[in-house]
Amino acid sequence: MHHFGYGSNLNMEFLRTYCPSAEFVMRAYLPNYEVQFRFWSERRQGGISTIIEKPGGLVHGVIYDVPEEELMDLDVLESVPQGLYRRETFLVLGEDGEWHGADLYRVAEPKGPFTPARSYVELMITGAKAHGLASEYIKKIEDMHERSR
Repeated sequence: MHHFGYGSNLNMEFLRTYCPSAEFVMRAYLPNYEVQFRFWSERRQGGISTIIEKPGGLVHGVIYDVPEEELMDLDVLESVPQGLYRRETFLVLGEDGEWHGADLYRVAEPKGPFTPARSYVELMITGAKAHGLASEYIKKIEDMHERSR
């Protein structure tokens, strides 16, 4: 199955904690959405990301190939059984110019927005750099990091 990582799941090391067989496929984009921090994490003491509709917006991320059973383990991490997040299939535009169906996680009932959790944004930055996302997008994430101080 394909998974579109755009938040902490941009960080492959973090993702492989829960999905050890995950393999990078390609960079991809989700048009008409933006990343916002709409879930408060007690553990991280800050906001955790989701996608929110925004005409003209563009979320940069990556497509991973992940076995279904490992994605089910990720559902537990993402609090899907508790109803905090939902796993949904979206069409994302791959860097190959093709549309790909990929599952992603989004907050079921967005609140906030909240100040981003510093440790969470650090995972995003590390992953974005490792995957070679666009420098202007990485700068946007770094600006979120500055706001989390």
